[in-house]
Amino acid sequence: MSTEYLMLSNIPANAVRDLMVNADTGESDSRFIGRPSQVTFAIVANAVGIELEVRSGERTVVPRSTLEAGGTTGVYPNIDQKAVTFFAAAGEKLLFRVRETAAVATTDIMLSLDVTALA
Repeated sequence: MSTEYLMLSNIPANAVRDLMVNADTGESDSRFIGRPSQVTFAIVANAVGIELEVRSGERTVVPRSTLEAGGTTGVYPNIDQKAVTFFAAAGEKLLFRVRETAAVATTDIMLSLDVTALA
């Protein structure tokens, strides 16, 4: 189990981004599921006005919904306390799509992500 930490800072007003592609550190290889895996994530924004949608391949895991706010920029959510877990099949691609809805360009999002291949 290896946790990856992704941050997307200063999302442009009314923009749509994929955390797995547009994170500040660049594209994440964890988005490609090579073997059946358990995916666990925790995500938080530092301000209100963000919607989140999570997809694995063609399946919607989390339908578009409001993302929890109140996080501190650079402080990642604790994956063992605030996590969502689902299973992903080999060949699927993860998508963590965020949409800024408050028309400001200063919101940051922090994602803690673990993809563990099943035996």
